[in-house]
Amino acid sequence: MPKNSAVDKYFEALTESYDAIIDAIKLGNERGYRVSSSLLSEAQRGQREAVELGRTFAGDPTDVGGFYRAMMESTTKAQGRALELTRQMFDELSESRSEARETIEKVVKAQRAAGEAAVAAARDVAGTTADRVRTGVERVTNRAAGEAEDAAGAAKDTAAKAKKATASA
Repeated sequence: MPKNSAVDKYFEALTESYDAIIDAIKLGNERGYRVSSSLLSEAQRGQREAVELGRTFAGDPTDVGGFYRAMMESTTKAQGRALELTRQMFDELSESRSEARETIEKVVKAQRAAGEAAVAAARDVAGTTADRVRTGVERVTNRAAGEAEDAAGAAKDTAAKAKKATASA
């Protein structure tokens, strides 16, 4: 039974290790989706502001001051979006670093447990094998001793019969 429990611990540790890696991949996919969605959303906003800026200019091409104000407002919004995207990227990188550290810790812990379980399983197998060999040797020794006793008894009987036969002759 200890052998099975050590083997079970080994495979449980491997499962934990693989689960930690798969969870990290899932979190990375989710992070990539968030970043892609933000980039797409900001590109869409920038495109709409550019169209609106073109519409402002087309509405009154002679209003240079109004167009300049609209262009400065659009530029300020674009800079704000770029700063927000940069902040989000740094946040995602920081989160990614933390998740990578946690994943590595989980994998190392699981691998350590797997190694310990493998050693325990090997000890159990060696112990079981030694017990079986010892039992087999005892059986062979006992059988050989029994057969030797039987042979000695038969030899004694034969010697006694031979002695009797020579005495009567």
